[in-house]
Formats: sequence, structure tokens, C-alpha cells
Amino acid sequence: MVRVGRGRFVSLLLLLVQLGLGGMFVASGASKFLQSEEFAAALRLSRLPEAVVTVLSFALPALEIALAGWLFLAAPADLPGAFLACLALLAVFTLWMAWVGARKLTVRCGCFGGGGGYVGVQTIGRNLLLMAVAIAGWWLAGRALSPLGGVSLAAVIAWSALAMTVALLQAARLALPHMTLTYEQFQKAGTAEVE
Repeated sequence: MVRVGRGRFVSLLLLLVQLGLGGMFVASGASKFLQSEEFAAALRLSRLPEAVVTVLSFALPALEIALAGWLFLAAPADLPGAFLACLALLAVFTLWMAWVGARKLTVRCGCFGGGGGYVGVQTIGRNLLLMAVAIAGWWLAGRALSPLGGVSLAAVIAWSALAMTVALLQAARLALPHMTLTYEQFQKAGTAEVE
């Protein structure tokens, strides 16, 4: 009886790690796609070659969303590999941040579009924490089955709906200031018509 309870706890913990890390990758990838110019500017400011910036500004967000999908939809035998792939990507991001910090460049990390903060001790610490979460997920995936349980039609539909919802919410958040008319703008538009 104790083993079953412990097994359920480990499975739920694994589920939380999957959803948390996967959700973070969805949000990060969607933000980079929706604010691609800000993300590309962060890469340029770190003095990467323009050809590399062009490739990374599309490839990294796509990779993040693909990794999130792998975390959500992986068969039990593939889930440890998904966590290791996330760990590898986070390690690359952390090395880039350390490289930027060592060169004393003032660069926004571009982690969540333009809202990721400047590269520094805080962003590197956040990435190290995310790497620890990925390691914990890898360890848990070797000891328990995830309640998500692999690819199914329902999981694909749910994943697609989640990705589209995040992208639409982010797009609406960015577009809202441009879709509203302030009183001053209304007054200015009214006086322009009178003239």
C-alpha cells in the first residue's frame, strides 16, 4: 500500500515537471515567434554573425515548441530522452549567457521575447534552476510512468489547442495597446477632420 502511494506521488511529481518545463518552453517559443525582431536584436547585440542570427531567430523558437510537444506527448520509454534534450538546450542557453556576461555586454536575454530581462546573474541562475528541473524530470521519468502516458489523438488535440491558445493570448496582449484609442488620440482625430 505504501509503494502504491509513493508511486502515485512520483507520477504526479513527474507530471508537474513535464507540464511546468513544457509550459515554459511553449511560452518562451511563442514569445520569441511573436516578438521575433526583439529576439533577433538580442542575438545581434551579443555579436553573433548575421547568418547565425537569421537561423537562430526561427530555429530556436521552433525547437522550444517542439521540445515542449515531446515532453507532453512522449511515450514512457522516450520521456527521459525528452528531458535530456531540454537539459542540453538549457545548457546551451546558459553557456551563451555566461559568454555574454564574460564579455560585459548589456543584452536582454530574449528568453521570453523582449521581457526576459538582461543577461546577468539572475538569468543565469534561473537557467541553472531550469536545468535542475530537467535533471529531476529525467530522474523521475526513469522511476515512474507519467499520467500523460504517450501519444494519443486526444493528447495531440490538447497540445495543439494549448499552443494556439498561448500564441493567441500573447498576440492579443501585444496588439491590445494598438487596438485601443485614447481620449487624446480621439480628440486629435476629431480636430483633424474639422480642419
